[in-house]
Amino acid sequence: MNASLRVLLVVCAVVVLFFIVRKLSKAQIQVMDSVFWLLFSLSLVILAVFPEIAYALAELLGFQAPVNFVFLYVIAVLLVRDFSATVKNAQQREKLTSLIQEIALRDCEQNQGQQKS
Repeated sequence: MNASLRVLLVVCAVVVLFFIVRKLSKAQIQVMDSVFWLLFSLSLVILAVFPEIAYALAELLGFQAPVNFVFLYVIAVLLVRDFSATVKNAQQREKLTSLIQEIALRDCEQNQGQQKS
């Protein structure tokens, strides 16, 4: 892994860390989400500081260059994260729909009770 890629990885990891801390301090991100991003940026720093890890894994998995492994790693982690966020979003949509239906039924019952009085 050449030096420019290592520097780019460290810079990107530091930028991500800065944004995570900023969003966390403004309470714009949940703690569990921030843990993921902190670990992700830490893993990028580890790959940048210890490129032997990327070389070894790239060779083990049959990549032609360690940079291809790093790109695949980043893409795979972000795809998994996106999928889990999609699942969480779908669950929250279900809960919201259920809550809206419950409130609508309660309002309907209250309106019918007031009309009988």
